[in-house]
Amino acid sequence: MTRARRSANRGFSVVEVVIVLACIAVLTPPLVASATKLRTGFVLRHAQEEAARLFARARWTAVRTGGAVVELTADPPGGLVLSAAGDTVVATRFGGEGVSLGLSRGRAASRLRFGPMGLGLVSSQTLRFRLGRSERSVVVSSLGRVTRR
Repeated sequence: MTRARRSANRGFSVVEVVIVLACIAVLTPPLVASATKLRTGFVLRHAQEEAARLFARARWTAVRTGGAVVELTADPPGGLVLSAAGDTVVATRFGGEGVSLGLSRGRAASRLRFGPMGLGLVSSQTLRFRLGRSERSVVVSSLGRVTRR
C-alpha cells in the first residue's frame, strides 16, 4: 500500500502547471525588453570603443611615421588609418549588428589628419552611432583627443 501512495503523489496537477505557465507569460515581455536594451547598449559601446581604438592607432602611427590620416565613411560605416606613406595600417567597420554612423554636418565621408606629434590637424568631429532609438557618440577634438558620450 505504501507504494501505491507514493506513485499517486508524483507529478504536478494541471492547476500547478497552468500557474507556472501564467507566471512565465507575465514575466517574459519585461525580460525580453531588458535583454534587448542591454544588447543594444553593448553593440553601441563596442562601436564607440572601435572608433576610439582607431583614433588611438592613428595617433601612434602619426608619431611613428610622421603623419596619419583617418578616413571615415558613413555608408557603409567604417574607418581606415593611413600612414604618411599612404599604406593602410588598420581598417575597421562600425556597422556590425545594424549600427549606423552619422558624421558631423551630415557628411557621407570625412578625413581627420594627425601630425608628426600625434596631434590633430583638423577641426573637431562628432561621430554618432545609432541603433534603433539609442545613440552614443564619439567627439574628436581639434587636437585629436577622444571623448565618449
